Amino acid sequence: FIVGLAMSRSLCGLAFWVQLLLGSARAPPHLIFVLVDDLGFGDVGFNSRFANSSASREIRTPSIDELVSEGVHLTRHYVHSTCTPTRTSAQSGRLPVHVQTTLKNPEEPDSGMPRNMTGVAEKLRAAGYHTHYVGKWDVGMATHKHTPRGRGYETSLSYFEHYNDYWTQKCMQSQCCKNFGSEDDQSDNLDLNITDLWLNDGPATKLNGTDYEEFIFLRHIEGVIEAHDPKEPLFLFYAPHLVHCPLQVPEEYLDKFSFMTDDEGECAAETPYVIPNQPKRFEYRCRQQYRAMVNLLDGQIGSLVQKLKAKGMWDDALLVFTADNGGPLVRDESGATNFPLRGGKYSNFEGGIRSAAFVSGGYLPPAVCGTVSNELVHIADWYATFAALAGIDAHDGLAARSGLPPVDGLDLWPVLSGSAHRSPRQELVYGPDALIQGRFKLLVGMQAIAEWSGPNTPNATGGRGHATLDCGMDGCLFDVVADPGEHRDLSKDMPDVATSLKQRLQVLKQDFFENSDRGVDSCPAGIGMPCACWMAVNHYGGYFGPYQEVDMGSSTLEEVVA
Repeated sequence: FIVGLAMSRSLCGLAFWVQLLLGSARAPPHLIFVLVDDLGFGDVGFNSRFANSSASREIRTPSIDELVSEGVHLTRHYVHSTCTPTRTSAQSGRLPVHVQTTLKNPEEPDSGMPRNMTGVAEKLRAAGYHTHYVGKWDVGMATHKHTPRGRGYETSLSYFEHYNDYWTQKCMQSQCCKNFGSEDDQSDNLDLNITDLWLNDGPATKLNGTDYEEFIFLRHIEGVIEAHDPKEPLFLFYAPHLVHCPLQVPEEYLDKFSFMTDDEGECAAETPYVIPNQPKRFEYRCRQQYRAMVNLLDGQIGSLVQKLKAKGMWDDALLVFTADNGGPLVRDESGATNFPLRGGKYSNFEGGIRSAAFVSGGYLPPAVCGTVSNELVHIADWYATFAALAGIDAHDGLAARSGLPPVDGLDLWPVLSGSAHRSPRQELVYGPDALIQGRFKLLVGMQAIAEWSGPNTPNATGGRGHATLDCGMDGCLFDVVADPGEHRDLSKDMPDVATSLKQRLQVLKQDFFENSDRGVDSCPAGIGMPCACWMAVNHYGGYFGPYQEVDMGSSTLEEVVA
């Protein structure tokens, strides 16, 4: 389990020693979950040692790197290759193949979790936690039950779709609105003026357009922490918009990286502008924009931790940090690198599903502070881990009574705390074409985005995320421990292992489940558009919100907000 020690252990484990000296039982920790959007594996300083290279001077993540040096670096933390399935997995504790594997927009009623699955916040709230959500949701919005508040969060400030405009919070990826940066034909999309920012149970009418979105989120987070009683356990889920497109960032952050060269500008396809009142001859430099956004993210995390310390809560906190998928290698979307891994977002290669991740905080025992874990972890496992730390059973009785798949998550605390040396997680199935078992991965059929990133990609000469690998029906086999970059196909050298994984995959496929839960639309029949679009314009005053089984007695914006 322990393969390396960092130098800084200043605060890690302080609460452990205090409670040990006092002879008292450990109270449940404050739980802080940070789920970053589209962060590349190679876009943080702490993964440079995994790549056996020095960090590029383009990567500036000092706050995050310090947290890793005091925590546990998780080198095999897995997620889905796209955002909606990962986020649904985090909230439900299920592997995506048991809840949702598709990338659906919020106007689709079956986007997210079935209503009769119990969310992680509902579990923790029943255990006495105070629960708060800030940031990107992307786990459905069809009914109130689909929203963060409906899922057990006492307060929330969030947006529902895959991404919105950082400066105005206007809708950007939905059938209800045009994809403003695309030159493709958008004739199937409506051109509605919709804002996507939701506060608790209504539109965030006094917040949208007031600042860069992450700064709005940070002020809200600081307010949540300031108002919290440190004697009560806190569960704060922060899902930054960063570093997903559009690649918009304040100019002062962009200027920090003006030294960068060999850049490219294809992200303009998904980024209509970078800064407000942008000059007409503004030059898009996508890797620079992306690096600046990562640096801003680092500052956000640093400010969050400082607020917890100032409130006296950090010594009793456990912070989990992970990306929701690998960085996109499709240049329209990003400026990310997953170096030294192969692939990226939308692919089942390690660059698409192995995330930049760590745990930190004073709740960790001193023996594990500054260590590295190569043990297998999936984002669904945090559901069961948090339940165990809260002293409750992770079993979902409501789902069981409703005939829905059970919780897949496994309790990671023994391996994270150093009392166990092997993860309870030894298998991960990604769908009909991908299975991980221990150190081996099987890929079957045509695999997308099969190229490798360099440490300073994308650039003027690098790939564009269009390479493929045909593994055929026999499959490709990789040892992702010895060969995390997936350079060598072992299927011919180890045919017995490949056959065993193929047989296991056939068995696992029998239990695949895809959410099909749908409610009843609240909008009139024959409106000629998705109900979500109509409700945004006609019920919420131009804001996205629930559109099924809504109390239509609240027919004006003022009544909805009230």
